Amino acid sequence: MPRKKVTPEMIEKMKELRNQGWSYQKIAAKLGLSVMTVYNHLQKVGIKAEEKPGEEKEEEKKKEKRGLLARLFRRK
Repeated sequence: MPRKKVTPEMIEKMKELRNQGWSYQKIAAKLGLSVMTVYNHLQKVGIKAEEKPGEEKEEEKKKEKRGLLARLFRRK
């Protein structure tokens, strides 16, 4: 079975779907590619596996909450 050529449009679609929170598996299934192909192309354009949309915001929220709790319950 011949390989499917990955076009710039497909890479844009991968980025768009990943930024919407899609998993590599779902993106691969939608575009008819292997998971590793999707992973490798997203790595090349700077989207890391650990990064998911909103992850940074979640981490910031946790830090803010810890800071708020620390201020509220600070011993005097």
